[in-house]
Amino acid sequence: MLALFLDYDGTISPLGVPRSESVVSSENMAVLHQISRQIPVAVITTKDLSFVVKRTPFACAWFGLGGLEMKIGDIVTKASCLRNMTPYLTTALKYAKSLSGNDLTIEEKRDSEGVTIAFSVDWRQAKNRCKAEKRALKIISHCETLPIVTIKYKGQPFFDVFPCPVNKGKALMKLKQRLGLCNGILYMGDSSIDNAAFEVADVAVGVIHEETPDNLICGYFVKFEDVATFLQGLLKNGFRFSPKLPMILHRTEALRYIHSLEVLTGKRACAQKNTKKSDGAGTGI
Repeated sequence: MLALFLDYDGTISPLGVPRSESVVSSENMAVLHQISRQIPVAVITTKDLSFVVKRTPFACAWFGLGGLEMKIGDIVTKASCLRNMTPYLTTALKYAKSLSGNDLTIEEKRDSEGVTIAFSVDWRQAKNRCKAEKRALKIISHCETLPIVTIKYKGQPFFDVFPCPVNKGKALMKLKQRLGLCNGILYMGDSSIDNAAFEVADVAVGVIHEETPDNLICGYFVKFEDVATFLQGLLKNGFRFSPKLPMILHRTEALRYIHSLEVLTGKRACAQKNTKKSDGAGTGI
């Protein structure tokens, strides 16, 4: 293994926290600093560079906005589609904001010059997810009438809107070329949007948490809480990947675990729903 490429949210930082509180865990940060002293570490994320660069000081290169903007050293390169921004994304963002509130969070994603070029809609923190989802679906329907790209995530309470197609696989290949690497790339991610990167990486490792879908196209998996231990094992093994490394789950075992999390999450949702119903019934007596 010659380089480590990583997603950010749900891979090295927790999901489901406010944007301002999103950080790489101290355990992950420590081992990633150690790894970065020996091999290149890069981050490929749908977050914008202004958000992710300062949170990942161990990286030598970044691809933000799903592959629309790249930073290596002090040089920032933009995708050509960003040079001719249309007003459609602004129209979509304005509509999304008109339906947002306490239950719907709109995260504007800006380029290196501070211009909003993408956004996400998230209702994970909603007190009433059903109402929030109905409004989110209205925003999706509106966005899909416009010549922009809406990315939905299977069963997840959030989506992204971009001005043009994004592809983490192409981003990985471009970073690989710019860093002068021929092969030996290990990529870690947790979402279906990472599949394009999994396909072109030499080793693909999925990260499992409560929101990980079962359609990741990688043969190996690690639980989110075990990422630091896995990376430490990789470091101790001289960056030679082995299916026998600590905390590695093979596909069958990983899918079984993902489905068990889905059942658990479903039970929690049902319990919360029943609690709300009983609270409502009590109020009406």
